[in-house]
Amino acid sequence: MYSHQELGVNCLNAFTRAVPASLAAFYRIDDGLSAVDFQLHGDPTQMHDSYLRRYRHLDPLQPGYCQRLGRQVVPLRDAQALQSRRHNEGYQTFLSQHDVVDVTEVLFYTRDRPVMGMSLLRKSRYGRFTPRELDTLQSLQEMLQLAVSASAVEPAPAQIQDARVPLTEREAQLVPLLRQGLSNKAMARALGIAPSTIKTHLDNLYRKFEVTNRTELVGRLYP
Repeated sequence: MYSHQELGVNCLNAFTRAVPASLAAFYRIDDGLSAVDFQLHGDPTQMHDSYLRRYRHLDPLQPGYCQRLGRQVVPLRDAQALQSRRHNEGYQTFLSQHDVVDVTEVLFYTRDRPVMGMSLLRKSRYGRFTPRELDTLQSLQEMLQLAVSASAVEPAPAQIQDARVPLTEREAQLVPLLRQGLSNKAMARALGIAPSTIKTHLDNLYRKFEVTNRTELVGRLYP
């Protein structure tokens, strides 16, 4: 079974080879239908940071909206029909700042609920996605749906020394990133949350495991 990261790398490579995209992001969808655990392709870091800080609430391609359409491949123009003109104009302004002319979302489902997704973004160099390219994305989605469904499980808790210490879902997501030595900002970007929220989760983990810093925490989590 693929890990989430391995699956993301394979999906990003396969989809962007078949249908050119300037930027792309693969992500997991949590129980609240929010995109988390982003893997980025094409170096969209600056745009992604701006998206998380200021524009995410304007995005018509959020998983909840896409689920309402009941489709696996959702072009931006179709999703825009689900929200107000004001929100669409605000989001379009954000895209224009980064020369993005079109976006298509690809969703993967388990038991009729989206569990993973991918954003494909086109800059003016490539133009908008054509109907033929959307058909290609649909075919790829169908081919990879089985692998995604098999891998769409909740992250396993870390192998901690004291199994009596429970981790919340978000803490369990944070633990492997800590082991990689990522900064608060990098972890926030990966999980799609604010750096201040990362600090709160870290403080909670320090209290749970009675440690005072990251080194001690990782030593407790991975003895």
